[in-house]
Amino acid sequence: MSTTRLVVLGAVKQFQPVHGYFLRRELMTWHIDEWARIQPGSIYNALRALEVDGYIVENGTVAEGKRPARTTYRITPSGEVELQRMLRENLWNVKPFDTEAIMTIASFMFVLSRQEVIAGLENRLSKSDSIITTNGFNVQDTLRSETTPKYVREIFDLSTARLTAEKEWTLALLERLRAGEYRFAGETPEPADAAASEA
Repeated sequence: MSTTRLVVLGAVKQFQPVHGYFLRRELMTWHIDEWARIQPGSIYNALRALEVDGYIVENGTVAEGKRPARTTYRITPSGEVELQRMLRENLWNVKPFDTEAIMTIASFMFVLSRQEVIAGLENRLSKSDSIITTNGFNVQDTLRSETTPKYVREIFDLSTARLTAEKEWTLALLERLRAGEYRFAGETPEPADAAASEA
């Protein structure tokens, strides 16, 4: 799965109708070039590919000042399904050395229901514990090996440290979600949210 496709599709859903220049500017403030290795030019390429695949469609054009008109996009019903599929893949699967998956969940969890996000995060905690346990056995194997350099254990120790930090963040996030923070799919907007969207 392409993180670029997920991020751009999720951002179109969040800001629609939206043009590529706004997405580029906004997503750079999220530091996606650092955590998702997405370069500004690839945002435009992703928009074109998502349109070809039928996941987004042109919504119209907007002109600001003397700048040329820009094409705006919105997500399609099949785009909604694809976005949910990609997010679920990242939510329910834990990779020992990957940080991109959890960063996309932090960015676009609002697409799924609160109940699913909570269940998925609880599942991630359990899977992370299993990987941490496995990492311990991998360290022991490395130290016993006659050919593997002893410092290779640091790979597994780093994975354990990363997953431990992610678990700490996940526990804090779960507490906030259970307390009703944020708004998720199927939930009615808070009065302040509704007023802001009408303004």
